[in-house]
Amino acid sequence: MTSEESLGPVPLRKDRTTVLGYPRRDLLTIVIGMPLLGLLLGLALPPLARWLSTSPVLPWRGPIEFAGSLDKPWQTAIAVGLGLVAGLLIAVTEMAETLKLKLTNQELAVEQHERTRTIERARVSAVFLDGKNLVVLDETSRQFTRGVHEAAAPVLAEAFRSHGYPWRDSDPHASLFSRWIPGAPGLPAEAHAVLAARKVALKSKAGEDVRDLGETMQGLGYVVRDEGKDQYWRPLAAGADETG
Repeated sequence: MTSEESLGPVPLRKDRTTVLGYPRRDLLTIVIGMPLLGLLLGLALPPLARWLSTSPVLPWRGPIEFAGSLDKPWQTAIAVGLGLVAGLLIAVTEMAETLKLKLTNQELAVEQHERTRTIERARVSAVFLDGKNLVVLDETSRQFTRGVHEAAAPVLAEAFRSHGYPWRDSDPHASLFSRWIPGAPGLPAEAHAVLAARKVALKSKAGEDVRDLGETMQGLGYVVRDEGKDQYWRPLAAGADETG
């Protein structure tokens, strides 16, 4: 029995919109905390490097001694500025990676990586959390979206269910996944080639390439997800809109 069935029907919210962005407390931590942390690290780097350089056993001695030599005021100012910029970049990247959701009784809009996509509620076959990732499947069991959202699971569940979306406790197609083994039967050569390229992209942490190659796999009729360093795949599920 799914959570949706066990909790009974939930009355739909009247014609209103629910927006789920970055939680305010976490947003302040990212927007203010990360730049501040970068600034402090930039300020502390030269004296810390000078202290570390006194160690007789020190990896990367050259770069550390160089950082310790930055003792002039203008050099310290540059280090602080670089730390501040690095903190801002981390904050911007973190916010770009996180899903922003807008739900109505008619459709779901998802903003991620400066791109907004929408899907009609009637086309959504399942919504669930896979670890830290929120996953939305369409009527073919294709992943319409997959990404991290910082809201707590009960908040997400209540928001989706109150607008009539099929929230699930887990992936209803989890049993269909198989670990990818290069050249193993069950996949065409083209899909093996895409997964091999995706493995390289994962290793080099090329996030955009990983996403694009995942979309390519879906175009071939397969869904991909990762567990640690391993890739898992499944075919699009027949009758997915009736699952659950």
